[in-house]
Amino acid sequence: MSNEYVWSRGIRNVRDVIYQENSPTHKVGLVLEPGNWEEFDPFLLMAEDFFQRGTFGMHPHRGIETVTYVIDGKLEHLDNKTGGGELLSGDVQWMTAGKGIIHTEDPAIGETVHSLQLWVNLPSDKKMTEPRYQNMRAQDMPVRHEDGAIIRVFSGSSKGVTADTKNHVPVTMVHS
Repeated sequence: MSNEYVWSRGIRNVRDVIYQENSPTHKVGLVLEPGNWEEFDPFLLMAEDFFQRGTFGMHPHRGIETVTYVIDGKLEHLDNKTGGGELLSGDVQWMTAGKGIIHTEDPAIGETVHSLQLWVNLPSDKKMTEPRYQNMRAQDMPVRHEDGAIIRVFSGSSKGVTADTKNHVPVTMVHS
């Protein structure tokens, strides 16, 4: 018997995201609001953010993985465990906070970053795992072609094309 998780859900509802100004440097729309744990498990939150430098100073995470897809802009990341990096439009940051990490995500000077961020709850036996950080460049991700579309596979697999992303919860993430 396999320990592999398999989740499959249909579309329950479609709704418009409502944006709010959190500060002069940050606008957010909650796609998946926190607090609906049973309905969204293993997902804790998904937010669409528009933010400028200094919005998210050094802050901690623990027991989760954060997945940040950069829609537009240049995002710089720095943390106290794994280093950091820079992401451009179409790139993804997959950060395993595990037993704890302190980090910052900052747009390059003068930029506004537009991103989607997903928080994935780690299984109880993985909550204290070592932190790690993966920069996933759009141009380096495996692709498949389908009826005029190019589909990049950032995590999991799609019709035989598999990404080598290291994640503790099986998430399929594709972009076309």
